[in-house]
Order: sequence, then C-alpha cells, then structure tokens
Amino acid sequence: MKGVYNKILFSLVIMMICSFSLAADERISLNDAISISLENNNRYKTAKEKVNEKSLKVHEVWGELWPELGSAASATRWEADRGSNGQYNLQLIKGSLAVNPGAFYYRLQSAREEKIITVNDERRIKADTTMNAIQLYYRLLLAREGVKLRSDSVKALEENLRVVEAGYKNGSFTRLAFLRAGVAAANENTRLINARKESEAAKAAFNLHLGREIDAPLVLDGNALQLESSDDKSVISMKEDDLMGHYGELVAIALKNRPELIQISHKKSLSDDKAMESESVYLWPSFFVNGSYGSTKLINPKGDGEYGNELANSIINGLNNELNPPGWNKNWNISLGATYRWGALSPADSSGPRSGQFKSLSKQADLEMEDFVRSIRFEIQDGLLSLESASHSILSQRGNIKSAEESLRVAVLQFKNGMIDNTELLNANVELSNAKTMYVQSLYEFQISKARLNRALGSDYFRF
Repeated sequence: MKGVYNKILFSLVIMMICSFSLAADERISLNDAISISLENNNRYKTAKEKVNEKSLKVHEVWGELWPELGSAASATRWEADRGSNGQYNLQLIKGSLAVNPGAFYYRLQSAREEKIITVNDERRIKADTTMNAIQLYYRLLLAREGVKLRSDSVKALEENLRVVEAGYKNGSFTRLAFLRAGVAAANENTRLINARKESEAAKAAFNLHLGREIDAPLVLDGNALQLESSDDKSVISMKEDDLMGHYGELVAIALKNRPELIQISHKKSLSDDKAMESESVYLWPSFFVNGSYGSTKLINPKGDGEYGNELANSIINGLNNELNPPGWNKNWNISLGATYRWGALSPADSSGPRSGQFKSLSKQADLEMEDFVRSIRFEIQDGLLSLESASHSILSQRGNIKSAEESLRVAVLQFKNGMIDNTELLNANVELSNAKTMYVQSLYEFQISKARLNRALGSDYFRF
C-alpha cells in the first residue's frame, strides 16, 4: 500500500513540474505582454488609487452640506440665596451647519478638477507602460532575430573556412584567402556573442517590466514582426505626401485626447476655482443654522423663599415655581443667521494674497499649455517621418533580401566552379546577412513608430 502511495505522489510531483514547465514556456502575445505589464506596474496601481482617493475627496466636499449632529450632557452648579443651586442639561439631539455658498461651490469644483487630473495621470502612466511594453517586446524579438541571423552567418562562414583550409592545404587556395576566411569567421563569431548578449539584456529588461524574475523564460509570438494586417500594408504602401497629409488630423486627435494636455487644462481650471474659493470669503456671506432638543432639570429648586410678607411670599414663590418648575423639563431651540466677513476686503487679509497665488498658477498653466502644444506638433511630425522612413526601408529591404539571396546562390555556384575567389563569396554572404538584419530593424522601427505616435496622440490610433 505504501509503495502505491509513493507512486501516486511521485506522479503528482511530475505532473506539477510539467505544468510549471508548460506555464513557463507559454507563448506570450503582444497583448498579453501589455496586460501583464499593467497588472504588475506599481506606478499604474498607485495612479488608480489616486483616482479613488480624489473620488472620495469629492464625496468629502459634498459631506460639508450634512449638519454636524450629536448629543450632549452637562451639570452646572452655582450658589444662590433663593431659587436653584444649579441645573442638569441633557441635549438628545444637537446640530449645526454653516456654509459659504461660493466657497462650497468652488471647493466642490476644485475636488472634481483634481479627480479629472488624476484620471488623466492614470491614462498617461498606462500609455507609458503600454509603449514601453511594445518597445521591449519588439526589442527582444529583434535581438533574437539578430542571434538567428548571426548564427546562420557563422555556420556559413565556418563551413567556408573549412573548405578554404582544406584547399589551402592542397594548394588550391592562397594563404591570403585562408587568412581572410579565418578573419571573417572570427569577426562573425564576435558579432554572434554581442547579439546573444543583447538578447539576454533585452530579455532581462522585458522580464523586469513584466514584474517577473530577470531570468524567467520568455516565449514570444514571432509573428508579431510580420506585417499581415491590411492597416499596416496600407501605411507601408502610402506615399510620403499622403502619409504627411494626415498630420492635421492627428494633431486634432492629440489636442483632444492627450492626457498631459487635459491635465494642464484642468490644472488651470483648478487654480481658477481655488482663486474664486478664496475670494468667496468676502463675495458671499456665510449662512448658519443651529438647533437642539433635550431636557433641563434644576438642582434643589427652592419655592419657599421669604420676601417680607405673606402676599409677596405667595406671589413670588408661585412665580418661581412657574419659571423654575421641578423635575425634567423638555426644551428645544433653533437659530438661523448669516455672517459677513467684511474684514477680508482689506489688502492685509490673507485671502487676497492666496487668491493672487492661484491666479499666478493659472497664468503659468497657460504658458505650459502653449509649450506643450508645440511639443505635440513636433512629436507627431517626427513620428510620421519615422513611420515613413521605416515603411520605405521595409519595401526597400524586401527587394534587397531577394537580390542578396540570389547573389549568394550565384556566388556559391561560381565559387565551386572556380570562377570567383573566396573574397567575393564572403562579400555575398555578408551582404545577405546585412540585408536581413536591416529588414528586421525596419520592422522594429515601423512598430515602434506606431507605438510612439499612439503615445503622442493619447489614443490607440494604430493597431498591433
């Protein structure tokens, strides 16, 4: 029985190991990478909490319209020749509310502006995180493609070195050809080492961005570098004038959706609201209402005082019993009124300089807005030029790869037939490797240009 139990336990362990291995080797798409990076980014989580905080701030300001309610009890003692020696007060319900309508309104507006600012800060951080995820995703794909290209090139050059070395030994090749073949193979090996180093660095950076261990395995979707969508093909085939013709449209989208621009706009509104809140101290009166309901009991009421004669005693003691009755006596009160702080009209009052500070911040926001609009226009223009350049490179390198492949095929045949020397064969191999590398680099630049333009627009205009 124990042996069977051990076998079952062993099988479960093996299944768990396999499941972890499969999870580790699970292919990650670009959209998966973006989702994982957002889930594990603490800056993005903090921004979301900020939105929640400012939402509560709005509720807090609305709460100023709710009266302060409570209860109170007190005992008061004094010494008097006649009447009571004190009293007990029990206020079952007491409430008060004071509000300056102007200050309340602009304070509420300020809280709303702060919430809008944090919402757009969340959008900004999300856009940054998304763009970084896209960049790192394609950086790793590019680095791995580079390793493949260099590995293939090393194999070809090492095979060439083997052939040349054999020919050199039997006198078919000169010493110069042998040395050139050795140098070419060694140089390509160095490039392969550097490519592997870049691949590991890209993998570590991407893992950190995803919130994983730097050496965690990453299996990416290689098809992400392929441009199969109709939108991508349309952009690549678009002429430069047609592509740049979208500049005005993209600027309009950015001015409407860019989170930083919206933040600056609402920072200005926030400053204006804060200034008006300070000025409301003397522009508006403050209204108040106070009230309570409870009972009062006199301590040791005296209704048998001596006032000189029986008639006086009877009248005064009777009146005293009416005015100061024994036992608990219910009572309520309510007060309504308004106060006006005319002293705030003085230049020496703090409300004036405080309002001036916020007006200054509003002017600063105008200047910041002006500069940021200029930077947006430049970002979009630069992004379109980068996209056009990458598109042109893709079309160009596609043809170059075909030409380089044909050139290498012909060079191999001519080399075998003794029509060309080793140098021309090496050059043909290097040209093919360079053409493939430049094509992959062009694909990378194309995708990154789209990501940067999306970031500049504040909108997912280009799809991945």
